[in-house]
Amino acid sequence: MKGKEMKFAKLFSIMLLGIMLVSAVSHAQSIPSGTARYEALGYNPFIKDASIDINRNPAWTTVYRNYAFGDIGRNEVNQNQLTEQFGAVNFGVSKDLALGLVLNKFEDRWNEFTIDTLYGVQRPVVPLKVTLGWQMSPNFALGLAPYYSGWSSETQPNATDLYKWSSSVFGGTVGVLGKMKSGWIEGAVDVKTHKYSYEQTVANVTNTFESNGGLSLNIFTRAFFVVNKATGINLVPYLSFGMYNWNPTITPTPTGFPADKFSYLDFNGGLGINMPVLEHGLLAGGLSVGYHQYKDKQDNSTFQQTYSEFYLPKFNFGLEWGFTDWLTGRLGYSRAVSSYKNEYQFTGVTTYNKGTNVTDPDQTITTGLGFHFDRFSLDGTVGERLYKNGIYLVSGKTNDLFGMLSASYNFGK
Repeated sequence: MKGKEMKFAKLFSIMLLGIMLVSAVSHAQSIPSGTARYEALGYNPFIKDASIDINRNPAWTTVYRNYAFGDIGRNEVNQNQLTEQFGAVNFGVSKDLALGLVLNKFEDRWNEFTIDTLYGVQRPVVPLKVTLGWQMSPNFALGLAPYYSGWSSETQPNATDLYKWSSSVFGGTVGVLGKMKSGWIEGAVDVKTHKYSYEQTVANVTNTFESNGGLSLNIFTRAFFVVNKATGINLVPYLSFGMYNWNPTITPTPTGFPADKFSYLDFNGGLGINMPVLEHGLLAGGLSVGYHQYKDKQDNSTFQQTYSEFYLPKFNFGLEWGFTDWLTGRLGYSRAVSSYKNEYQFTGVTTYNKGTNVTDPDQTITTGLGFHFDRFSLDGTVGERLYKNGIYLVSGKTNDLFGMLSASYNFGK
């Protein structure tokens, strides 16, 4: 699997190089974007980012036309392997139409369940997303992005036994983008179903373990309102809602088998500012509030667990500035305080524990660098060990310069 990831990284690099070579020469500038930029700026919901925006709301494909982008990967395993890679391209087919493709970007909730350890079912592989953007009028754009990934396996060890595994995710995103006199507003709805099946036939007796369809729903809306044209200050409110459910079944159902049913709810909202600073720089940040609830209920049983968490305050801050025409520095801050409650109900008795948490301090302060060469941009988060141990010439230790790498190329006119 890791070998395939390295091959994908090489293929993505070749794709970007090919686009650079065949594109017409012009004075168009790069458009830095990607997961690396987003994380370096404090996981910031108050910034605009081509890669993040297109994947969340396909209506943005009408804005970032003729644009290639993706994540080269994150160094999580060792220095020779990268993870979380994807590549994408968006073409301006006509004046009002944009068509694109996103390859290998996982947008599912699969890893939040343990199906693979229970039945041998694996996560769907090689996700494919097609993006379509339509500029319906000068002030309104519509976007659509269908999504699919799948996996299957089958084994017949003898004449009476047969084992079949399969999994899939299918759905898509619909988004809109509207311009106003004082700014713009966007909205997106994403719906996906997560299905799996493990069919076990032993001595000609079949048992089927499956999900009737784990539904996930995500809604996001955000606006940029110009507060002061002279200074470029924008007021940025946003709201998001997410939910999913996971309903595993067994046919025929064993007597007394407590199949767990999972559900999750998530709400977030915030208000911040976005404004230019320094020369070609950016300052963005704000305050958010959030709530999420996770519930695990067993069929044929009186057991139920409910975990809820309320975030307030949640801070996101990001500063981006240019050292030179080709080098950009980034600094981010992200931290939240939450009140949690973990409640258990069993045979009519309720027990709980509750308290106060803070988010992971390892990612509180983030930094990054962006390298820009005409139309091409390479952006990365700076690895924490580099600050701790120093560069190799000083410490003699091998450290990661980048924790996450993203790349993009603007081949528009």
